Amino acid sequence: MTEHNRNESGKLARGAKWVIRQLLLELESRGVEITLRDAAPNGYTIFYDLAAGDEALVAEFAQKLGIRKNGDRLEVQHGID
Repeated sequence: MTEHNRNESGKLARGAKWVIRQLLLELESRGVEITLRDAAPNGYTIFYDLAAGDEALVAEFAQKLGIRKNGDRLEVQHGID
């Protein structure tokens, strides 16, 4: 996980931060890199840019982790923290 993504995900609510970081680990282990941006401070939404790999894997693992994906917007289910 890049320092940038660690810092950006760290802005989210505690539970959301861990879910997004798990998504990053799942994607990185499959050769997919995303760059996080515009995290909602203490919130549940964050945006990303695809840097490398297959966009379909982002959708697949977001769904498996209970993250709503709409375009480049990711929203972690509320009540996770």
